Amino acid sequence: MSQKEPAPPWRTPATLSATAGGLAMAAVGAMQAVRPFDDDPRVLGEEHLILGLFAASLVLLVPGLFALARHGTGAAVAGAVAVSAGHLLLAFGATASNLRGEDPPWFGHVAAPANLAMLAGAVVTAVSLWRAGRVPRPIAAALPAMWLCEIVLAQVGGGMIAGVYWLLVCHLPAPGAPEEVTVPEYGHG
Repeated sequence: MSQKEPAPPWRTPATLSATAGGLAMAAVGAMQAVRPFDDDPRVLGEEHLILGLFAASLVLLVPGLFALARHGTGAAVAGAVAVSAGHLLLAFGATASNLRGEDPPWFGHVAAPANLAMLAGAVVTAVSLWRAGRVPRPIAAALPAMWLCEIVLAQVGGGMIAGVYWLLVCHLPAPGAPEEVTVPEYGHG
């Protein structure tokens, strides 16, 4: 006789990467939440760690974006491409600022399109996810707000919210994954 048990958690390289990215983003948010507001363009002290973790989190979240997009329609993948391009551009700019000790003169030329791509792509992906109905609607609706948390609210700890979001997304089942698995029961004898 067989008994049904819940399917094991979704564990893929994308999930592991997004988990690491979510944890890094949450750590950045926690560090920034306890710091005073900083408008100094120079990168000093623990800001090097904050920028490094921020850049790493953006890169680590890319596989998770594509895994999430697989729950939507074809437009979700196009949106994930845009968000990912923005993440990679912003990670490049943040890394350059970190190594240089201040934002390079070209940073604004990279950051503006990166942010636009992140926001626009998140909206496209969210609409696709909402319409497909394969993820909880709050997950779909919150995706564009993650840009707000990661960028606009960064200095007040918004990264903590974005990090928790990605940790929740990592627990979604893979598209097409069975709801339950059948485990054989062996007789005692």
